[in-house]
Amino acid sequence: MSRREYDESDVRVRPGRGSRPRTKTRPQHADAEEAMVVTVDRGRWGCVLGGDPARRVTAMRARELGRTPIVVGDEVDVVGDLSGRPDTLARIVRRGDRRTLLRRTADDNDPTERVVVANADQLLIVTALADPPPRTGLVERTLIAAYAGGLVPILCLTKTDLAPPGPFAELFAELDLTIVTAGRDDALAEVEALLTDKVTVLLGHSGVGKSTLVNRLVP
Repeated sequence: MSRREYDESDVRVRPGRGSRPRTKTRPQHADAEEAMVVTVDRGRWGCVLGGDPARRVTAMRARELGRTPIVVGDEVDVVGDLSGRPDTLARIVRRGDRRTLLRRTADDNDPTERVVVANADQLLIVTALADPPPRTGLVERTLIAAYAGGLVPILCLTKTDLAPPGPFAELFAELDLTIVTAGRDDALAEVEALLTDKVTVLLGHSGVGKSTLVNRLVP
C-alpha cells in the first residue's frame, strides 16, 4: 500500500472570527423610505409607507439599531423589500425623534415605565356612565399620563342612555378639559371634528364602548 505525501496545499485553514475586524462605519441608507409604525407583534413591526394605508409592509429592526425600542406611532425609515407581498420583510434602519409619549405606568411585577405609543396628538379617554360604572381614578391617572407625555386629553362619555353625563362631567369642570358624549343615540359630529387630521389614542376599561365607537366612526 502506497503512502501519500502531504504538503501545505492540502491544508485548509478556517479564518478566525478576528480575521475581519468589524467597522464602525454604518451605511447611510439614503434610499430609505419614511413610514409610520402601526402594529407590533413579536419582533415584527407593521409600517405604513408615506402615509398611504394601502402601502403597508412588515419590517424587522436592523442590526445597527440594537435594542432601540420601537412602538406604535414611531416615525421610522425602512429599506429592503417594500412591496408588501406576503412573506416579505423590510428593515427599519432609523427611528425619528418622538414628539409625544404615552407611557404605561409601572406595576408591582415590572418597576419600569414603558412607552406604548409615540407621536400621538391626543388621548381620547372613553368612559361609560354605567355598566361598568365610571371610575374617576382611571380618568385622573390617564389625564396625568397625557399631560406628562404632551398629549391633549379628551373625555368621551358613552352609554348616555343609561345615565346622564352631567354629574360625572361636573367632577372635572375646573379643568381645561374637552368633554364629549358618544352614546348610541348621540350624534358623533363633535367627536369626528375633534379626531379629524389628528392621531388619537383611545383608552378605556373593557366594556366601555371603544369598539362600538370605532365601528360608528369607521363603518
